[in-house]
Amino acid sequence: MLLLRWSSLLVSLAITSLALPLLVANDDTVMIGSTKRLTWDDSLFESSNGIRFEMHEPHRTGEKNLIADKPYESWQMGGMSSLLHEEGKFRLWYGVSHGIRNGEEYAVAYAESDDGITWTKPSLGLIEYNGSTDNNLVVAYSSVIGQVFRDPHAEADEKYKMLVAIYATKEDSKSRYLTMLSSPDGIRWTEPEKNIVPEGDFALDTQSQAYWDRDRESYVLFTRMGPWRQVGRSESTNPFSFPAPVNVMAPAKPEQADFYQAGVTKYEEAADAYFALVPVFFHPGDASGNPVDGNPPFTVNYAGNPITVVAPDTLDIHLFTSNDSVKWERRGDHYPFIGLGPDGEFDSRSLYPGVGYAVVGNEIWLYYSAYDCTHIESLDGKTPFEKYLGVITRATLRLDGFVSATAGHDGAEIVTKPLVFTGDHLELNVDCSAGGQLNVELQTVDGKPIEGYTLEESDRVYHNNIKKTVTWKGNADLSNLRGQQVRMKLVMKDCRLYAFRFGE
Repeated sequence: MLLLRWSSLLVSLAITSLALPLLVANDDTVMIGSTKRLTWDDSLFESSNGIRFEMHEPHRTGEKNLIADKPYESWQMGGMSSLLHEEGKFRLWYGVSHGIRNGEEYAVAYAESDDGITWTKPSLGLIEYNGSTDNNLVVAYSSVIGQVFRDPHAEADEKYKMLVAIYATKEDSKSRYLTMLSSPDGIRWTEPEKNIVPEGDFALDTQSQAYWDRDRESYVLFTRMGPWRQVGRSESTNPFSFPAPVNVMAPAKPEQADFYQAGVTKYEEAADAYFALVPVFFHPGDASGNPVDGNPPFTVNYAGNPITVVAPDTLDIHLFTSNDSVKWERRGDHYPFIGLGPDGEFDSRSLYPGVGYAVVGNEIWLYYSAYDCTHIESLDGKTPFEKYLGVITRATLRLDGFVSATAGHDGAEIVTKPLVFTGDHLELNVDCSAGGQLNVELQTVDGKPIEGYTLEESDRVYHNNIKKTVTWKGNADLSNLRGQQVRMKLVMKDCRLYAFRFGE
């Protein structure tokens, strides 16, 4: 697969650069083409001085975009959700919890929106609840937790896929399995057929994820693994059959704070870019579950039975990033990417991320579920079906804005590895603040400035730019350098560099 991709790119370079010698790439050369690359780590850097990598928190809108207001949304709504933004329409599949049929606990419901802010729950007429099909339910089995993605390689009747965890009861572990449903429209789904993952040490009482990876040309699946709560990964060319997952994301002290689910999304705006919004569950105890660090235990009632847990028993959302979906880096020095809201607000105790995002103008819109109760308090009551809990809300982030390569007031420099591109100009996503600045020099593979593209000839970049075209004495044209190995040297001060692209 890798050989085919490499060969295709070399053919493309040869066609677009017939007048230039096509250089043989060394081990560090990055065949970058014309795709955007994020600067959230040093994988593209040969050297850097004065750079720090800075996580940026999204803006919490405080909106209550979807609330639990249907009888079948009592107990909990929205804990697991999936977003698709298609042809201007926002589409959301979300979990609901109640006795849907014969005591079942979970189902999947559907909502849609024209603006991403005001949502409707259409009457679909598919699933009977209390003698009526006047509801927005799309899937209900014994118990089901689903995640939806669009499959670009499928036939029309399988264009949408839903990875679902199904189990008869929480006590019946033998009937638990992961399966893949398909649909022509995201509304009408096939019945579950088989377990698509071999039996193993993984749990299904949370959302698993799957998607088609255009960079790896395969399907990738993430699910929760044991012991405690960790993240496992599996990869396949067949969406209906995966090998056993392998652990790729594990907490340092899982008995005190573990990873409730993976929350992995392929960031399609750039090449080789993945982010995981992981709900970290804080329940500090030792290996036997005894409280540590002075955190007190407390007791709640679940279906008439007392359960004792350790405070704070809360979850917020943390950011992990990856260039290959295998090796992950936690961002923010354990500080949350999306933190809890003020005490007493609807998002003050537990947050669970949705899977997927929408690009709207120069922003990324993220949706997540929020609760004003802790993990165990959501179960408190005479029965677990007496409450209406859960809000799906929205946060916004600058395009590409998860992590920046940041230069402070003393300045910083970056020299990239040799790059081979197919575009004809250089674009930067960079925030230079009011007093910041950035200059770019293009160099040969051995570090010599290229005439016409030196630092002295570079037109200084100022201001806050999502897509800034770099120029040298007013010239932006790089077509004469296509297919050659070129290094970039960036000299920065008081600015944040998020991404770059040799565009066409």
